Amino acid sequence: MSDGPQGEGGRLPLVLIISPSSGRLKILPPKKFRHGREWVDKGQPVVLIDHGTSKEPDEVPAPYKGYMGGLMGRDGEPIREGQPVAWMEGIPDSKEAREE
Repeated sequence: MSDGPQGEGGRLPLVLIISPSSGRLKILPPKKFRHGREWVDKGQPVVLIDHGTSKEPDEVPAPYKGYMGGLMGRDGEPIREGQPVAWMEGIPDSKEAREE
């Protein structure tokens, strides 16, 4: 039985999550699991970018719902604007994905 929409080779499309700003990476804990893997909803923050000032950290949201694949940095590591910070197997918005 299928777990939902799948891309070529039976896997969901890979999506890079990019930092919108420079600062230090703050990894957020998982909120839920599905089939033994971390699951994120579209718009759910997956990491924060801490600027080290009184400015609030930037939340970096998941662009789609899907499975988190991995992080591309360590907690507290310096991050540049435009740098990939995580990757996921995402389910792009579509009628099929909404029916899941």
